[in-house]
Amino acid sequence: MSRLSQRMMMFILMLMIGGLCLPRSADAQSVSCANPTINNVQFGTIDLTTGTVNVTGSIGWSCTSSGILGILLSPQANIAMCLNLNTGTGGAQANPRLLSSGSNTLNYQLYADAATTQIWGSTATPATPTPLGIAVAIPAGLLFATTVTGQTPFYAKLPGGQTTAPVGSYSSTLTVTVSGTYTLNTNTPLSSCTSGQRTLNAGSASFTASATVQKACLVTANNVNLGAVPSTAVNTTASNTLGATCTNGTAYFVGLAPSNGSTTGAGVMAGTISGNTDKVPYQLSSTPGPSGVVWGNTATSTTVGNGVSGTGSGLSQSLTVYATAASANYTPDSYSDTVTVNVNY
Repeated sequence: MSRLSQRMMMFILMLMIGGLCLPRSADAQSVSCANPTINNVQFGTIDLTTGTVNVTGSIGWSCTSSGILGILLSPQANIAMCLNLNTGTGGAQANPRLLSSGSNTLNYQLYADAATTQIWGSTATPATPTPLGIAVAIPAGLLFATTVTGQTPFYAKLPGGQTTAPVGSYSSTLTVTVSGTYTLNTNTPLSSCTSGQRTLNAGSASFTASATVQKACLVTANNVNLGAVPSTAVNTTASNTLGATCTNGTAYFVGLAPSNGSTTGAGVMAGTISGNTDKVPYQLSSTPGPSGVVWGNTATSTTVGNGVSGTGSGLSQSLTVYATAASANYTPDSYSDTVTVNVNY
């Protein structure tokens, strides 16, 4: 073989090697994002006395730009990522979202802003068209992949005043789905998750929002005034109402305890004039008059005893209490006693 032909072979070989070292810009850099990470949203234990519960959380994300010698051909990848949130398994509606316990529900919502005005939604759900948007710029590495990570906050709110919710564990499982695009060879941030030239890989993550409703009762009481009566009056009766507000479906039992500790509702009223030692007996009852049904304080959390029972609706329920003074033949004075209302549940 001649020397000329040997040189030509070497020249052709060098051209082949040069072709392997010059990657096209379209293949030099690619971008991928891992599945997001998110913790459960726990509103905790609530009852009808609880006000609005606010919880904050965050979504972790990670995106990687890779490609050999990418820094030479694609100095930066700009990503527009959308984190789309579905309505959840608690109910099909998006505003408000629902936590469910069987057929019972609690309203709640997830937001993209601390002011809780921007509902976290999805580009696929017209009722809540605002996903969480993230703009990411990833500089390319020379030989190795470059990864950018971050945490994006969100805000959850469970409004107070949902008093008619029965006792139970309420939950909804939600799914965050990643969508978005990216662009190479530009330093201009993307305006939306659909404005880039290339599509990001789709990823997703699921989490649970939950709350537990426990039993609770509130009670209000109005004074019973027997009025001004002559000393000859007998069996003077007056009444007023108590208000019992208990969790929907909760059985409750109300007992009345005069200040003398009587468990049968038989109390005494004391005068206000110094030196007056008279005590005016009275009887509490759930029906009017001297023969009314005694209302005492033997009720427990499971039995009514000589009290009055009810079942909560989450709304205030009115109970009438009667007081009867058999006689008024005592020193003229103003007499009174304090009765404690015990709601057992």
